[in-house]
Amino acid sequence: MSKENEKTLEVYEEKANLYLSNSMEHDRLDRMKAKRKREKLEKLIATNFSPLPKHAKVFEIGSGDGSNAKFIQDLGFEVTASDTAQAFIEATQHQGLKTIHFNALEDDFPEKYFGIFCWRVFVHFTKDDALKIMEKVYDTLEDNGIFIFNAINREIKSIDNEWVDFEGEYHMGAERYYNYFTKEDLDTIIQKTKFKIEDFHKDGGSNNNKWLLYVLRK
Repeated sequence: MSKENEKTLEVYEEKANLYLSNSMEHDRLDRMKAKRKREKLEKLIATNFSPLPKHAKVFEIGSGDGSNAKFIQDLGFEVTASDTAQAFIEATQHQGLKTIHFNALEDDFPEKYFGIFCWRVFVHFTKDDALKIMEKVYDTLEDNGIFIFNAINREIKSIDNEWVDFEGEYHMGAERYYNYFTKEDLDTIIQKTKFKIEDFHKDGGSNNNKWLLYVLRK
C-alpha cells in the first residue's frame, strides 16, 4: 500500500463521523441536485448489474454511508459492504447490511463475486495502487463478472495529484491525498489486466466531465 493511501485512511478513521455529517449537509444545500445525482447513479448501477444472475454476490469497496450497497441489495443481490473506518462500518451495518472491515490494497477478498462496485475510491489511489486493485478484482470476479468504478478526470485539474482539505461542508480538518487520472492513464492500466472495457463515459461537474466512469467485464 502506498504511503499516500495509508495516510489518507488514517484521516478517514479519525474523521469518518465528521465526513458523514458533512456529506449530509452538502446534500441539504441543494436537495434537488442531490436527488438527480442519486437517481442517475442508481440507474447506472441497475443497468450494468442487471445481466448478473439472480441473487448474485456483489461486493462494494469503500461503502461509506452504505447508501450504494443498500440500493444494490434492494435490487435483489447478496451484498457485502466494506470499509476501513469504524464509523463507516457502523453506518452501513445500521442499514442492515453485511459489512466487513476491508482494506482493498492489503486484504484478500473473502470469496468470489459476480459484481464489484467501487465509487469515489480511486481518487485516493496512486497509479500503482490502481493497477494492484484491478488485478485483485479481476482475480476475485466470476467469469463475465462486472467491475464498476470511477476516478477524477485530470483534464479538469492543473496538477496530477495533491493533498487537500476542502473548505465548506467537506472540510475535515486534515488533508487527504487525491490523484487525478487521464483516460489514457486508466486505459493503459486496464490493458495490463485481462479486463474488457464494457462501457466508458465522462460524467459530473459543470461540463459533465469531472469523472471518468468505467464498466469492466472479466
